[in-house]
Amino acid sequence: MRLLDTLAARSVTLPALRERPEDIRELLPALTPGRAPGSPPPTWTPDALRALERHPWPGNVTELAHLVRALAGRCRVFGPVRRGELPDPVRAGPAGRTLSPMERAERSAILEALRRHGGNKARAAAALGIGRATLYRKLREYQGRDAPGGPRP
Repeated sequence: MRLLDTLAARSVTLPALRERPEDIRELLPALTPGRAPGSPPPTWTPDALRALERHPWPGNVTELAHLVRALAGRCRVFGPVRRGELPDPVRAGPAGRTLSPMERAERSAILEALRRHGGNKARAAAALGIGRATLYRKLREYQGRDAPGGPRP
């Protein structure tokens, strides 16, 4: 059997970018369009990288690729990309809105499962019927967003 046929019969499912923000730093150089010879690729300030990692990326990797191309297309001569140069939704981060009633209920269920399982995230995720990566993502999403009368995760 040819290798292509073998590979075509397989599928690989990757989690959404919002579930693997640690990949963003590795994706940035790969998504940067070709530069003129001798021209350095864009670099990113730590604050800009944190904003990129906190953004939920509803458009997944495609949205990140468009952002990188747009910033690289500004023909930066020198200096890193700063947080202030990022689009408003990315710069503002996910903490810019309050939790919906459904999110508050989900957050409460997660916090209760963590309490019941002594803070063990693997057991709490299993009890909730979600993956550990999903639990971590949910906790990151809810970080810094207070539900009225509720504690922070």
